[in-house]
Amino acid sequence: MNFVDLFSCGGGMSTGFTRQGSYRTIGAVDLEVAKPSYGVGATNCNDTYEANLGLRPLSANLAHTPPEDISSHFGFSTSDVDVLISCAPCTGFSQKKANNHIEDDARNQLVERTALYAEAWRPRYVVIENVKELLNGRHKHHFQGLHRNLTRLGYKVFAEIHNLRDFGLPQSRIRSLIVAKLGGTFHMELAQVNRPRTVRDTISHLPHLEAGAVDPLDPMHTCPRIAGRSLERMQAIPKDGGSWIDLTDENAHLRIPSMNPAKPGSFPDVYGRLAWDKPAPTITRECSHPGNGRYSHPEQDRLLSVREMALLQGFPADYQFLGPISSKYRQIGDAVPPMIATMIAQAIADDVAGLSVPSQFRMAV
Repeated sequence: MNFVDLFSCGGGMSTGFTRQGSYRTIGAVDLEVAKPSYGVGATNCNDTYEANLGLRPLSANLAHTPPEDISSHFGFSTSDVDVLISCAPCTGFSQKKANNHIEDDARNQLVERTALYAEAWRPRYVVIENVKELLNGRHKHHFQGLHRNLTRLGYKVFAEIHNLRDFGLPQSRIRSLIVAKLGGTFHMELAQVNRPRTVRDTISHLPHLEAGAVDPLDPMHTCPRIAGRSLERMQAIPKDGGSWIDLTDENAHLRIPSMNPAKPGSFPDVYGRLAWDKPAPTITRECSHPGNGRYSHPEQDRLLSVREMALLQGFPADYQFLGPISSKYRQIGDAVPPMIATMIAQAIADDVAGLSVPSQFRMAV
């Protein structure tokens, strides 16, 4: 089956679909903008997509680009698209961004524009992943608008909220999973694991790495250099799940403004270490600095490497990321976990085949 991936980022969703074995990408679009202030091309994600999937995404603003411009660019016809993937930016929906409780980010309208492409190409399935607030948050009217438009076009919409750790992702990641099927009902049941996969399960096999170094056998096993007060602060954080809350009075001078003992629940994960025997916390696009969350190695005094972060995000162990190291981390944090995308792809393939029970692949995940 052919698919087109809108908001393709570094290829997380596309990789999951292509590695399932029943799909090929015939088009992808991403403007490569992380924050509006960074400018077009700032994420370098189209380079990463092309390197891993063999197709160069079109750099275009999907708020204005009509479907015919995309099909013309890639040379496919309106009848060629079996699956439309459209994972619009989640920033404007997330409750973690304070401004979202007041304003409706203009980018949220991109969710509803998905129906424009569905109407033009008539794919058999439309696939969307986003933060949970897309379905139950302050700005859920954008999903409701999309739902109405897809229903008008003849689609039945399946939508649920799940913690992706239940399906084997070694990370607590609560997301909306949405699949719309043209002319029929779709219900997705992804096989759950008996126990959550942990940080130890996922990255403990990787060799020791000094901050700022590069593993000669894997260029993606690298992380930024850390020194001075930042290094001293990290060294003072207890191993295996420690946090700044654990800093003793002797190390009080190492606290930064966000480390407020009077409000320990405000930023509990700043400079925090991952715990070996728990899933990782949610990995976000800001994962390139230890001061942005619980992104430090359980034992070693450094940020998780690009490879470690990618494995926790469900990327294959051979995946390559291009661009500056900050872009590599951003591509990982912005991605849909490929292992979850593969499971969604399998569920659709089973539906096409008329299977009503979990396939052997999904039972094994």
